[in-house]
Amino acid sequence: MLPVYQMVIPTPYPVGPVNAYLIKGDPITLVDVGPDMPQAYKVLRDMLSSLDCRIEDIKRIVITHSHPDHCGLAAQVAKEANAVVLIHSLEESKLSGEPNFFKERISFVLETGIPPEVIQEIMADRDKLPHPSVQGVHTRLINGGESIDFDGGELQVMHLPGHSPGHLCLYNPEQKFLFSGDFLLPHITPNPLMEPDHDKPGCRLPALKQYLSGLDTLEKMDIAMVFPGHGGTFNDFNSVINVGRRHHNAQFERIKDKLRAGELNAFQLSRTIYPGLRGWQVFLGLSEIQAHLDLLVEKGQINCSQSQGVNYYSIS
Repeated sequence: MLPVYQMVIPTPYPVGPVNAYLIKGDPITLVDVGPDMPQAYKVLRDMLSSLDCRIEDIKRIVITHSHPDHCGLAAQVAKEANAVVLIHSLEESKLSGEPNFFKERISFVLETGIPPEVIQEIMADRDKLPHPSVQGVHTRLINGGESIDFDGGELQVMHLPGHSPGHLCLYNPEQKFLFSGDFLLPHITPNPLMEPDHDKPGCRLPALKQYLSGLDTLEKMDIAMVFPGHGGTFNDFNSVINVGRRHHNAQFERIKDKLRAGELNAFQLSRTIYPGLRGWQVFLGLSEIQAHLDLLVEKGQINCSQSQGVNYYSIS
């Protein structure tokens, strides 16, 4: 049996606090750590202390994905504890050095028809958190299919992309616990973000297709309790899966309904469906719309044509 403790860590993001999990088996392990900000570190340290555990007792840190609210403190904690950080190779590459986020995505962004002034608005909306890094830290790359062993059990590593290319979930077959990161959340549907496909240079990852496939995988599993990256634990995971599917199906229909009035590009669609978004939120909304458009094109339900470097969509 694995003793699991949820620790709620503050973040500066609209999503609210993030969850880190202490698995107080041998070796003592953290699943995610929270953002790189003094208040978050103090809360993490204090919560560990209340569980009779010190930072120095941590032997492993498993990162579900590389978003700053989940992994920002990984390097600091790992160095203090001399712990190893376990992370998917696609996420580890994002945490090595300072990748140019927009340079990797600018060709996709321009294809949406977004005006230059809106690109500037997005770029000017600086992240409230520093870019996380695991440089100088002992890392172990995991890609799914491995087992993370404890004296009292194991966690099976599952690679479930869609919200992030190297997103990992962890499953304990004895207690039927699932650590879902941001893949399965009780109160929101995670964004399928616009990401480059490192296996197909110049192409976007089929993020939404990957995500929906992952829901199919989870639906077939025997899960007693889900420990998500945000929000409270829950056991009715099938309802959460169904809510996610309904959200995406409704989005498909919403997009097709807008296209019945005429040809539109992804930016025009995002402005119509999400008129109030500003700054970084524009990119999130654009990613959501583009992911649905990509899958609708693949299914043959809409057409895509290009004019002056911009993709336009119409009903088949």
